[in-house]
Amino acid sequence: MNNRPSPSFLNRERIIVAAFFAIFIFLLYQAARLVTPFVTSIIWAAVVVIVLYPLYEKLRICVKGKENLAAGLMTLFTLVLVIGPAVLLFMLLTAQAADLYTAAADFVQSGRLTELWNRVKTSTMGYMLSYPFLAELDVKSRIIKGLSDLSTAVAGQLGALLKNILLAILDLFIMLFVIFFFFRDGKKYTVELVAILPFPEGQKKPVMEKLVNTFSAVINGLFLVALFQGIMTGLGFFIVGVPFPVFWGFLTCIASLLPVGGSALIWVPGALYLFFTGSTTRAILLLIWGVVLVSLPDNFLRPLLIGRKAKLPTFFLFLGILGGIQTYGILGILFGPLVVTLLTAFLQIYREEYAER
Repeated sequence: MNNRPSPSFLNRERIIVAAFFAIFIFLLYQAARLVTPFVTSIIWAAVVVIVLYPLYEKLRICVKGKENLAAGLMTLFTLVLVIGPAVLLFMLLTAQAADLYTAAADFVQSGRLTELWNRVKTSTMGYMLSYPFLAELDVKSRIIKGLSDLSTAVAGQLGALLKNILLAILDLFIMLFVIFFFFRDGKKYTVELVAILPFPEGQKKPVMEKLVNTFSAVINGLFLVALFQGIMTGLGFFIVGVPFPVFWGFLTCIASLLPVGGSALIWVPGALYLFFTGSTTRAILLLIWGVVLVSLPDNFLRPLLIGRKAKLPTFFLFLGILGGIQTYGILGILFGPLVVTLLTAFLQIYREEYAER
């Protein structure tokens, strides 16, 4: 008969482990509080570095492995050719968004909206507007209210950034600081992160590869294409004389992320506006521009950039974009789809590594 006492639940080893994790969680919480005010700058810095890191690798070879020099040159390159134009673009976008409501109100008061509406009714589209459920809609008021709300929201978001100029400069400095160290030590941080992942050694590499592939697929396949379509739409609007081309180009960037309609939700109404205002030639030119240089490249650019790295469920991607904008503001355009795709990657990892076993 074994009369040895059973081991106590609260032995010395378990108390030490519990104390360690309690202190560790407390320190993580305090670190999160320190980083939270700058998390937006850190996220954007990470995105910039991920996109430009292949260029950094080539530059580091050119400077014979001098990491500080290569990281410094890439940070300067980012400031001059990426952040600088982006700041100027946002300033111009703010001005156009603020002027849009004034222009829309003037368009109504001058009677031009009524004239345009009458032309629409007498055109082929007039048959569509004759349906009872469409005829009962006060389309004119809804258009003006929609433009007013849209311009006010965008101007408010971007205007707040310009008003808090000191905070914006601080965020820019922090972003550049983080970009430098992400370029220089990014691989070291990745190795250390892989080392502390709670997975067996044989699973760590596949896990990180799937996460990196998913992240790069989202950046390259979604946002670079969206940026391209926004630039091409804004340029096309500028060439044919549609007002506020920067504003509409920005909206095209957002619309191109949507799985239904995409960039055509912006440039098709632009072509219709030109057509019904009597600029038939310019409307045809914008229509050709939109089809050939905006929407058509999406059919081969997106698959080419995404490849087979990540499968993006259309339904969840759509919810991610809308939910991201609602939850995180402008940053949600980036963060929402990333959350969805990273969750998809983790679900795939769980299914392959755990559920099937």
